Amino acid sequence: MTESSPVEPPAELLGVHVGSYKNLHDQWLRWSDGIALFGINGAGKTNFLEALAILLGTDQTLLLAHQRLAAVAPSGLELVAKVSADELPWPPSWALPLATRPDFALQFPVLFRAQRDAAWWHAIGVGAGQTFMAGLGELALPDDVLEYLQSQFNRPVIRYTLTSFTFEVTDRLENGDPSAIRVERRFSRTLMGFSPPEAVTGLADGLPDVFAPMRSALTVPPPGPDGYADMLALPDVTEPPAQLEWLPRGRRSAEVNEHLRSRIEAAVEPVERLAESLASLPVAPGEFDPDGQWWPYEVAAQAASTELSITLGNFDVKPTGNDAEFYIRDTRGSTPSDIGVVGDADALERFSAGERRWVDEALATAARALDRFAARASWQASLLYELDDADVVESLVTVSESVQGLVKSAGFWTGEAKERLLSVLEDQLLVAARDKLAEHDDAFRRSLMQQLTGLASLRPQTVVRVFDEPESHLHPQAQRSIAGALDRLRLRGDNVVLASHSPHFLDLPDWQLVHVQRTPEGTTLSPLVASDLDARKALAGQMGLTRGELLTRVSFLLVVEGEHDRLLLEELYGARLQDAGVAIVRMHGTSNLLATAQMDFVERHLDVPIGVLLDFVRLDRVGDDRIPPDQLHDEEQALRHLRRACRKKRRPMQYFGLRRPDIVAYLNEDAIRADEPTFPGWRTVMREFDAIRQRPSFKPWLQRTFGVDLTRTDRVRKVVERMVRNGYPAVAELTQVVEEVERTAAEGRWPKYPAIGSA
Repeated sequence: MTESSPVEPPAELLGVHVGSYKNLHDQWLRWSDGIALFGINGAGKTNFLEALAILLGTDQTLLLAHQRLAAVAPSGLELVAKVSADELPWPPSWALPLATRPDFALQFPVLFRAQRDAAWWHAIGVGAGQTFMAGLGELALPDDVLEYLQSQFNRPVIRYTLTSFTFEVTDRLENGDPSAIRVERRFSRTLMGFSPPEAVTGLADGLPDVFAPMRSALTVPPPGPDGYADMLALPDVTEPPAQLEWLPRGRRSAEVNEHLRSRIEAAVEPVERLAESLASLPVAPGEFDPDGQWWPYEVAAQAASTELSITLGNFDVKPTGNDAEFYIRDTRGSTPSDIGVVGDADALERFSAGERRWVDEALATAARALDRFAARASWQASLLYELDDADVVESLVTVSESVQGLVKSAGFWTGEAKERLLSVLEDQLLVAARDKLAEHDDAFRRSLMQQLTGLASLRPQTVVRVFDEPESHLHPQAQRSIAGALDRLRLRGDNVVLASHSPHFLDLPDWQLVHVQRTPEGTTLSPLVASDLDARKALAGQMGLTRGELLTRVSFLLVVEGEHDRLLLEELYGARLQDAGVAIVRMHGTSNLLATAQMDFVERHLDVPIGVLLDFVRLDRVGDDRIPPDQLHDEEQALRHLRRACRKKRRPMQYFGLRRPDIVAYLNEDAIRADEPTFPGWRTVMREFDAIRQRPSFKPWLQRTFGVDLTRTDRVRKVVERMVRNGYPAVAELTQVVEEVERTAAEGRWPKYPAIGSA
């Protein structure tokens, strides 16, 4: 066992497996400290967030979510985490006797753990050993197995499988709404090993039953991090390795006030003891009351204000000191103005819908800060008296004058004054904490000391913050600001998971994007790998979008032949197509049709329906297999090949055709005549072109025959701009085909084998 240390790293989540929850079945998601879920409404994003809440959610999260949660089958949810070696069973020689009274175990979780670990060692037939490895050595394991296990124990990876989950309401507000619940979880656990060698796996059948997970994993590997295999069954636990904080619905003012009130009440006693300890220091001004009751209010207000500065930026929170109430202030302008008091019945209703959500989040953060503050105060108060007086005085000399000035100026002991004292004593307090833990050689007594003195709070905790549709009720500019704020929360140390439809939240760098899709078999979670993201970025750049816009605003991809096709469609019909979610990508010539429109690339990296629009095509001829290929135009032959290839690959595709030989033939005649007054009109041009047996390239032929140069993009753009400026319509057939594209994009329902029909 490694000695406990105040600086040991927090648990690192590696992944979550949803075996069964609502419409999620057998979905493994590799973890990241920033995860953005995207997908259409109803796909299952919120269901996944609920599964996370059941696994990791705090009491406050589950209190708000309990009405929407569904029953969970045993072993239906799992998570894998890299944790401290202290999470392994305590060595058998240090374990508490099995006769420990149950009521003590309930009062002190450390006793419950000792009892559970002792039962585990007893069940596998081990009763001696000063370390975990020594205990396993009592099983007479082969040397290869012992050496391999030793290599996995410094920072073990453990699978936590939820075997039971229950909760009950324990308190209610005056209006009957629940205000507190009791949650009980139980996790079975499996130690995982990275890339177990053949020398170990080859011995699996002969190992004791505690290694049954390895035998099962060798037969049917369960979902988990790449390279890891289940190895060894461990004792059950009742706490997950991380805490998830989520407000699944907006809280009413009374709920917020009750939550803060309960956390302040829990903090008052340890904080008052710490305040008294600080006031007794030799450099402290003794004529003032230490006033530990006001300090929690200051801590909560500071935590809320800090988060508001990150998210909204225009508000802060100040304490009133009256029954856990706080002023919320608007800091815009030269003088802050009070908006209301949290304890008021309609306090949160005074904010806009977008602002209210983030004020609520900040006040929830204040409650969490109070819990951390109370835990810190508990052990600091007890250890302050044990510090060497000479060392304390030497440290305090640097801040004593400023502290006395703060206290005398305010007329009371401010939180800032107390924090300044603690800041210069922090190193001494941490050394004292380590010394206190080092007084005990065994893990049980050390853990009991941590619980009784509050030193367990020194262990850094993994916190997951969840935000469902954080873009709700926000202007796009505000969405961009909040997206940056959530990234700053991630960089500050929290794990952040969000479900969003906003491009601003999907354009965040270094975040894992997860596409949530609903299929007949259930919802799938598909993380986008680096190659996917690079490809989407390139495709988005070609269409003038960001990656997030490509993921959220495009519901239909229309492939066109060249730059002139895209120019006409975007300039003449751009707003209509954008409203329908249609994005346009060009293929650079009909010769690239099969490679571009078969769309292995686009189907994998965009996952939206695809359509193809070609000039000089009659779809009824393409779909009539009685017409031999040599009687089709080149474009029609290419489209027939594409249709057959897509059917063979069972890939849905929609087809659109323009009868004229080039899209420039749909430009308005009057707009062309402004530069080419001798232009005879499209009826004459089409009649002469159709009469040619071996038809040439249309635009060069148009220039040679009629002197109209539409080969250059700048000339075509000039004509299009004139059409837009003067309201000149395009030839009617083009508008009709665009309307068909809009209808197809809006329907969103694709036949398995789309038929070629008439344009």
